[in-house]
Order: sequence, then structure tokens, then C-alpha cells
Amino acid sequence: MDQGDILNIIYAAQLTPDSVKGSGKNLASVVGIRTDNGEQVKDGPAIYGLKIRPGILSDYGTLIGRVFVDKNFDGLQQPGEPGVPNAVIFLQDGNRITTDADGFFSLANVLPGYHVGVLDLTSISGYEIAPNIHFSEGNSSSRMVRLAPGSMAKMNFAVTPTSREEKQ
Repeated sequence: MDQGDILNIIYAAQLTPDSVKGSGKNLASVVGIRTDNGEQVKDGPAIYGLKIRPGILSDYGTLIGRVFVDKNFDGLQQPGEPGVPNAVIFLQDGNRITTDADGFFSLANVLPGYHVGVLDLTSISGYEIAPNIHFSEGNSSSRMVRLAPGSMAKMNFAVTPTSREEKQ
């Protein structure tokens, strides 16, 4: 480039789901070294306002999970450990979720943050929480998860039949 030439710099901004909470102002600064005398030059910040309209981005997330029969008491579902249908999970905000025929559940459009789900054991008579041999927190009928903006979090519940005949 020669002295007096104009250099246009074009840049892009990448938005994340969490950007709906921001100010909408994108700031850019430049720092460089002149080639003719080695002096540092800087300029900015250049500020550009981005209008983020509702519906373009959302910080809502999805909770997913499964209620399943844990045959080896490790808290993880392996092949041959079936899901439990019609189990009810209550969330801290009062939402009630029922599992499908395979024991799966999901809830979309959930605000980010910490969420607690409690398995209603009265909805699955004949089952109790399976003892977890690895993690004591798995021995509870409640689960707490952190849902990051625009993400997905999983809360699984391991159960076991209450009678000896059903466990075999």
C-alpha cells in the first residue's frame, strides 16, 4: 500500500444464544505497527449496534432424560436395561413430565440455570430408586442439572423392582 491509500477492513460478529442478554453493541479496535517507521498505531473502538430481534436467537434450552431399570446398580443405562413408561418427573417450577413407552422424556423451551427434577415414585408402583454403587448422590429421587443458554442437559433416574421376584 502507498501513503494515502484507504484500507477497508470488514469483519463479522458471531452471535451465541447468550447474546440476547447483551447490550447489542459490537466493539472493534485495531493495533498495528507502521512499516515505514516501526511506530505503533491504534484506532477505535468502532462501535456498531446490532439489533437482535426475538425469535432470531433464544437462550432457552432442553431437558432430556430417561427412567430405566438399573440391573447392575451403576446408575448408567446399558443394553438390556429397559426404560420405565409413564413415570412422572416434577420440576422445581411445577412442570410435570411423563415418560414415553421407552422411559424417555424431554422438555423444550426451558430457561437457562439450575433445575431440579424429582421422580414421583408413586407413578411407578413396584419400583424404587436403584442403589448406586459408585455415586451416593444417585441414591436420591431428585436430580439437579445446570442448563447453559441454548443447550441441553440430561437427568436420568435409575430404578429397580421392589420385589425379589421382579429383580431376577
